[in-house]
Amino acid sequence: MRARRNERGRLVVTLGGGVETVEGVRPVRAFPLTAPNRQIVLLDAEDHELGVIRELTALDRESREAIEAELEVAYLVPRVQSIRMVISRFGVTTWDLETDRGTRTVHVKDRSDVRPLPDGRIILTDIDGVKYEIPPPEELDERTRMWLEIEA
Repeated sequence: MRARRNERGRLVVTLGGGVETVEGVRPVRAFPLTAPNRQIVLLDAEDHELGVIRELTALDRESREAIEAELEVAYLVPRVQSIRMVISRFGVTTWDLETDRGTRTVHVKDRSDVRPLPDGRIILTDIDGVKYEIPPPEELDERTRMWLEIEA
């Protein structure tokens, strides 16, 4: 399998040693939180499965970069750099965050929307379904770790 972007910026995948070429392919992570670079499902424009990439690192550089670029757009998750404040009122918790994409105010309705992962990261999902990645505590400043301890 080989992947590249065509002149219109669409992902094109060539399968079977060049036998079949499919334009407008959409990669989807089977395990986006726990194994983001493994088990990548390739779907055509009608959402039919074309195949599965077991491990992105097994692809040649050009194919891997094309797939990664497409995944980055599909799974845009701001990474939290610090937590400035957390306030709970009327059943909603408001998080004032500094992210790699700027300052964000995030409203979380349910405790289940603050999901710890086995590697120490936390995925925060706001009331609109937008996800934010909080790195493991050892990568955060003391004030941010304090806010996490209070909310945990």
